[in-house]
Amino acid sequence: MRKMFSMYLLVFLLLALAACSGKPYGHYKDDEMIGKIGMVDIDNSVIEVDISEWHKRDIRGGIDDYGVYIKIDVTDHLIIKNEDGTLSEIHQLKIGQKVLVNPPKKVDNSDYEAKEIILQAMSYKEKYAQLLSGHKGRYLTTVFVKEGDSLPAATEDTLMGLLSKSPINFGTYPEDYVVDYKQELNIEKFPVMLVFDNKGLVFKTYDVDELVDFF
Repeated sequence: MRKMFSMYLLVFLLLALAACSGKPYGHYKDDEMIGKIGMVDIDNSVIEVDISEWHKRDIRGGIDDYGVYIKIDVTDHLIIKNEDGTLSEIHQLKIGQKVLVNPPKKVDNSDYEAKEIILQAMSYKEKYAQLLSGHKGRYLTTVFVKEGDSLPAATEDTLMGLLSKSPINFGTYPEDYVVDYKQELNIEKFPVMLVFDNKGLVFKTYDVDELVDFF
């Protein structure tokens, strides 16, 4: 019995060690620099792409939550296109859009210049990443207000009292995001409170008391 327990313990430790030594972003390829649009400055013809996960593809174990971005100047030499080869342009880019940027940036390349941006198809999980709960059986609540507005103090106090039930994200509704949440989730007004599990929307309300009743 003691030998069997020791064997199980050894297997458990080996599995734990393997998990810690794995590469969380190891599915990214060296020659495919994939990221998401983080900023579009049309006036100055500049795009910022978040390549944090691609940049960390070779890191093992726990990874610090820091961002890595590249700035891309939109010139006549930069090609922006869709996966099917049809041309696009800076005015059609949205925040959060998944893109493939060529050529990949080398770590020591301080004079990097992108030649091509290819807009990538996105899965439901990728499009709703900021709203989905990261854990099965748990909720994530997101509260959106309209730009320039703020939550009434009483509403905010009530929401803070729900933190033991669900993490809560507060933010201004992202008008320039790649997904039109207003249309897809039939959002009619603000503020709106959205409760997601790890698969999708489970509850939507404009009334904080209804949210309290839900939990």
